[in-house]
Amino acid sequence: MAPLPLSGPLSINDIRLELGQAQANSSLRSLSSLAGFSTPDAMSEFYGYPPTPNYRTFSIVNQATSSGEVCSIIGEDDLTLYYGESGGDGSPGCPSAGVYLWEDTALSIPFDGKNSYWFSNQCSAGYYVVDNGDLTNFIEGITPC
Repeated sequence: MAPLPLSGPLSINDIRLELGQAQANSSLRSLSSLAGFSTPDAMSEFYGYPPTPNYRTFSIVNQATSSGEVCSIIGEDDLTLYYGESGGDGSPGCPSAGVYLWEDTALSIPFDGKNSYWFSNQCSAGYYVVDNGDLTNFIEGITPC
């Protein structure tokens, strides 16, 4: 469904439909709780709901290599990662060098890149991900395949 409007009329029914709930579960408290809002409840919390994700997805083959032979990794992309992008809509993308990679949509669990190369069928490229042991796990280099 499209996000709820940013302003103007907004009804409990609009919110209920956005959250995919039956009419029986249509109190403002139950809908606010479902959306992750705390009390006190207000209809205004739902303007523009759900918020723009501000991330994109990036899929790789879940097999690392320490060599530059990354383009020889064969397999399906079976690990989805996330990277921050202002205005990102949660759609697939191909990150550039210097981008941080995450294991969750909240961008709070850093991907352990293991100072290794990872192949992405989605992007037809190999990615060298640096792992400095803290939150500085980022793409250092990209190898077109």
